[in-house]
Amino acid sequence: MTAAKSKYIPQEPDRLDELVDGDIVGESDPPIKKGRTGSRAAVVQALYESDSSGHPAASAIKRLAIEREITDDDIDFAIRLARVCEDQRTELDSRIAKIASQYPSEQMPLVERNVLRVAMAELAMVDAAPQNVVVNEAVELARLFGSDTSPKFINGVLGALLA
Repeated sequence: MTAAKSKYIPQEPDRLDELVDGDIVGESDPPIKKGRTGSRAAVVQALYESDSSGHPAASAIKRLAIEREITDDDIDFAIRLARVCEDQRTELDSRIAKIASQYPSEQMPLVERNVLRVAMAELAMVDAAPQNVVVNEAVELARLFGSDTSPKFINGVLGALLA
């Protein structure tokens, strides 16, 4: 008879840990698209990796771009977006904290925080997609990488930001 091991999980598990660690994603997980959607996904993963390990996000993006065959234009967009996120991290986190005041950003799961950073940073860029596209992409990234409650949370925070 074997004893079941229990693991303490302080937050809902998310799927991004599997992707950052390089494990193969199961067939039931949606594929990561190419184009700007793939660029945004790479930025979320790179920022997650940067938060978790201290690696620069740009090097993670370059590695992910090779793995996913992302075009040069989309790599450029991803690197610019990641730099805005890294350079304005304090300001972005402050804005997140004001909007989601019941959920301090330092206690927020890394996936949600980075999806919000990416969306908010893109909204401030000159060549940003329309607001509704940025919000929809953020919700899809939350669905792809986050927990079951992530899409609703991301939609609510971004909806409050744009109201």
